[in-house]
Amino acid sequence: MTVKQQFINKEFYKTFLNDSDKQPIAQLANLFRTPDEEIDLSSVRFAQGEVYFENKDFETAVFKWEKVENQYKDWAQKNIADSYYEVGAFDTAEKLYRDVKTESRTLTSEIFLQLFSLYIDISNYEEADRIIKQAVKYNPDYPNVTKIARKFYEKNHDWNSAVDLASNESIRTEDIKWFVVLREYIENGATKEMSPSYFMGALLSLAKVDLEHFELMVEALWNSYRERSEYVNWLQTFNEMLFQINVETGIKWKRLPFIYSNTYRELIESNYLVAQLEEMMPSFLTNWLRITDFDGAVLATTATLAWDRLFPGRLDYQIVVDAEMAFEQLQQTPDCFENGKELFENILQWALINEIEVGNRFVWWTNQLTNFDQTTMLVAGTIGNGKSSFVNSLLGEKMMGSSTTMPVLFEQSVDTNITVYSKEGDTALAEYADFYDLTTVENELLKGDELVHYELSNPFLQKHKISIIDTPGIDGNDLNTKALLQSVKLADRLVYVLNATAPYTETERSLLITIQKQLPTLPIHFILNKMDSIYSNDEVDRVHAEIEEKIKLDFPTAKVLPYSSIYSNQDQFSELESFIEANVLSTTANSKQSEKLLLAVRKLINFLLEKRVEKENELHANVQWNEVLDEKLNGLLHSLKDKEMEHAQTISSTYRELKDEIKYDLKLSIPAMLKECKELIKEDSDFNSILETLNEEMNNRIQEYVRQSTLPKLNTALQNWIRESGSLLEGTQSYLADMCDSLNSYIGSEQLSLECDFKVLDDWRRDADRMTSMIQLDEMNILLNSSPSQFLLKSSGLILGLLPQNKSKLVAQYQKYVDNVNYDEVSSLVSTRFFLQFEMFEKTLPRDLSMFLQLPYEHLYELVDQTRESISNYVATLDEMKANPSGYFDPITFYTVRLRQLEFLTLRK
Repeated sequence: MTVKQQFINKEFYKTFLNDSDKQPIAQLANLFRTPDEEIDLSSVRFAQGEVYFENKDFETAVFKWEKVENQYKDWAQKNIADSYYEVGAFDTAEKLYRDVKTESRTLTSEIFLQLFSLYIDISNYEEADRIIKQAVKYNPDYPNVTKIARKFYEKNHDWNSAVDLASNESIRTEDIKWFVVLREYIENGATKEMSPSYFMGALLSLAKVDLEHFELMVEALWNSYRERSEYVNWLQTFNEMLFQINVETGIKWKRLPFIYSNTYRELIESNYLVAQLEEMMPSFLTNWLRITDFDGAVLATTATLAWDRLFPGRLDYQIVVDAEMAFEQLQQTPDCFENGKELFENILQWALINEIEVGNRFVWWTNQLTNFDQTTMLVAGTIGNGKSSFVNSLLGEKMMGSSTTMPVLFEQSVDTNITVYSKEGDTALAEYADFYDLTTVENELLKGDELVHYELSNPFLQKHKISIIDTPGIDGNDLNTKALLQSVKLADRLVYVLNATAPYTETERSLLITIQKQLPTLPIHFILNKMDSIYSNDEVDRVHAEIEEKIKLDFPTAKVLPYSSIYSNQDQFSELESFIEANVLSTTANSKQSEKLLLAVRKLINFLLEKRVEKENELHANVQWNEVLDEKLNGLLHSLKDKEMEHAQTISSTYRELKDEIKYDLKLSIPAMLKECKELIKEDSDFNSILETLNEEMNNRIQEYVRQSTLPKLNTALQNWIRESGSLLEGTQSYLADMCDSLNSYIGSEQLSLECDFKVLDDWRRDADRMTSMIQLDEMNILLNSSPSQFLLKSSGLILGLLPQNKSKLVAQYQKYVDNVNYDEVSSLVSTRFFLQFEMFEKTLPRDLSMFLQLPYEHLYELVDQTRESISNYVATLDEMKANPSGYFDPITFYTVRLRQLEFLTLRK
């Protein structure tokens, strides 16, 4: 045991003991009683303190250690602190520990550990944490210090500190056990909040020590980040780090290839965006190629090549070259039919989730592409080559005219059905005559994407389990070429009909080479038609051999059959059947399932891309359409408001005119009528009450005049006014009806109704009858208003009425008075009273006109609100689509990457 170890265990005293039976205390005491120059008494005191401490005599131990003055003084001070610690004087012990100043690494580490224990005992875990970190940092090699630290961190669930300790110790010691501890922390989720870059140092160290454990730790980290936002960052960081590891060529990785393969599938089949992966993927693919094993080489190479095709220039040129070379060196590639089906179903599911309507036409196309129960033979040819006649001869009946305007697929079925498929939808044809007219008459509305599906019961189709596509003759028309290139994708075999008199022209050759480039595995064979035009058998053989040799330069496996559509002999037809059985219905003809399936996938992807463009165009069109509708509606609203104001002014004005006319009549008639009352004054009149009598008569005459003259006139005028107003309002209704028809025509439905409320005219008629049927004016004081002249007349009447000789003079005076009275005020009063209800009626006219137009206004404003809401919704959808195009296009991009990989494998086979 070393001296330092003796100091740590407080067993230094044993160096002074001999083999006698005396107790240590006695032996050490004897050293004091018999001094020896070779013995340092401070050392003896130090040893005595250890013995007393061991016997728990801490006071005496402290006394002895306080006397130590030699090189052991620092240890003695530490031991004094231990004594106070033992008796529970923690504050004193802590101070004494901290006061020790020493250069001894062992003593310093011991003090750290004692302080750590002290802080644990007093539950000061913050200081305990701080001091154990100091101890580890100061001397991590000190016995048990890292073990103690790890136990403390784990007990307190301080996983960050525990991970730090394991990571630092792994790098420092390169001891596998620490790497294992670190991996356990990772597997238990203790590192989930840590950045991927944190672990790169440990991984680089581990790679130098043990690649098997390196893979285990990488796998643990990979799994820990997989479901977190840091996942892509982890992949980027790890792959950059992996470049720093110089792995020997040919090393057998046990886990990494599988991890890379799974991760790649996960990345391109999940909801990641291109922007999230484009920076990381080059290093990912590069490393994958470096470490892949034989089983993973297919996926790694095709993934690299597919990524390069979709994102050219992103990968290093040499990596692409290496991938191409590795791909070419593969002994065999797997059949990708099942993978293609999975991809196809994935895309359909994505379309369903994103509410993208695939439509009957596309479903039909894909069903045809993936129909592997029969062989589809497409027949093509230049116009005039007898192509349709050849098809008729196969079917055994005249189904086609001289040439078809669109592709026609003849398929065996028990029932006869004829359906036209196009982008605009599908249309069922009722009978053969409709089909014949459609496919033989030129139609300027054709777009080149139409196809007729003709299901019929036919012996030839049934016998050979074959369907036949007849296509428009090639004549330089782009639509016909487009129709051929579109429908040839449905075919398992292409049979091209040549004209024996002008066979295999440069135009035909160019077209067929184009088809071959698009569909390199599609077998192409030829019918050399119109052989009846050649005069001799030798010439037939010569033309046949010459054309076949010329064709084989471009299509080495193609077969050529001389044929004449106009001959219907059994030998020729048997030869044709043998030709079809050998070349169209052969095993190899039905072995292109994967290729056709991938063609369906390609078509589906293109369809989804077109749908996005269509959706944006549709949204733009909807915005513009609704903006036009909004403009039309607002124009109509402004026009209607103008008409309302115009009608209110016109109707009110004409009403006011008739009312003023009646007022004027009253103003003229009442004074004259009242003056005529003077004739009632006679000599035999009772002058005592003459004025009262005249006043009563005047009121009666006014009442009678209003009843007999004014009211009938007014009623007639009001009825005329109502008729004229009704004509005006009917004009407005007619205008609104025209505008309604125009708007509904634009909308495409009878959505808008602008019916006015003509009940207002009935209300006016009722009010007119009520106001002109009966009126009772209050009696007015016309002559009895106590004016001075009236008073004098009345007084003189009382006096002179007693004098008979003066009655004639009195009559004249009264008559003069009645004739000279100003009756304007009376007229005004009568007019005011009479027209009071008519004035009130006039004030209601604007409200009545508003009620007349209330429903049109309500409907228009409702439609305006709907239109503007639609515009807002369409614009918001467009803005969202423009702001996040990757949300739509990126999944399709990854589907395309997967498709390209499968295409590499299929074309290689």
